[in-house]
Amino acid sequence: MAAVTLGAGAGLAQASEANHARTAATAEVSLSAAQARTFLANPAVKAELSAKEAQSVRAVADGKASRAQTRGAASSAVKALYNLLKRHGGKLYDDAVKAAKGGWGKFRSYMNGLAWYHPVRIAWVAAGGEVQYALWSYINSLF
Repeated sequence: MAAVTLGAGAGLAQASEANHARTAATAEVSLSAAQARTFLANPAVKAELSAKEAQSVRAVADGKASRAQTRGAASSAVKALYNLLKRHGGKLYDDAVKAAKGGWGKFRSYMNGLAWYHPVRIAWVAAGGEVQYALWSYINSLF
């Protein structure tokens, strides 16, 4: 009886997580000024941004961003983090995708488990929760 209850609970949790992912994909993701400054301070991340993307993130960091720049900066942060993850490729990327397929908690644990000095981990921490969740949602939408 307990196995049936746990099995049903797991199914509900997965359905809830999938619904939450759809909601997050349509919700507006933002990047705070502090997160933008930290993000730009990382040379590995900055290299993943185009000049226009860097300008949007800089405007957020300086507190002078328009609404469009604020949305663009968050999107640019997700893109830069994803590209950085791909650039480090191989096992890291494959393991991250596998963890993402396992759910938000598993993905977050995997990313938080990277060495503190790893460029992907540094960018991950700098990005903040909303961008992290948007990255997870983005990876799940690809596979």
